[in-house]
Amino acid sequence: MTVPPSITARGIFSLTVLALLAGLSYGLLQWVESGLREPERAKSQEPVMIINHFQAMRLNTAGVREYVVEAPQLAQLPDKLGARIEWPVLDWYQLDGQTREWRLQSEQGWVAADYETVRLEGAVTMTRLATSGKPPVTVTTRDVLIRPGERYVETAAPARAITPGGELRAVGVRAWLDQERLELLSQVRGTYDPPKP
Repeated sequence: MTVPPSITARGIFSLTVLALLAGLSYGLLQWVESGLREPERAKSQEPVMIINHFQAMRLNTAGVREYVVEAPQLAQLPDKLGARIEWPVLDWYQLDGQTREWRLQSEQGWVAADYETVRLEGAVTMTRLATSGKPPVTVTTRDVLIRPGERYVETAAPARAITPGGELRAVGVRAWLDQERLELLSQVRGTYDPPKP
């Protein structure tokens, strides 16, 4: 028995429409189910540990003190989110490990989980101490990024440096403190008052 060609085409068309409707129904069902599922909870950023009167020291490979960080409070964050610090003070020492050279202070701080990066947030003061044997310098700025292992400091914010002989202002600063190298990125202004005889 032969089937007329018009019935075969109609049958194929009907099967195609049914398959299409089944696919659309399945997609609609998946969409409705996904809307009914409870959303995943956001990971908490609440501290997993809080340390009051925190102090940490980094030594170089020879066991000589490189820097000391202290703060009234450190909050260790979960996973690999690092740590938040309240009112941090960072003292960098000269190569002898005995003489403090620079002191950096800020309102807030953050330390990366790998300890390779530190951010000082809010108002920041960086002071090269006169006891270091080098000319004293006080730099005021905001939001400083530090790579302690390189003694590298940078900010994109306006900065003001005061020395015994004058004052310098710039927007954006990069500094390599152990090399006494400073890059002022833009809008540089300064005054110099030579010492009087």
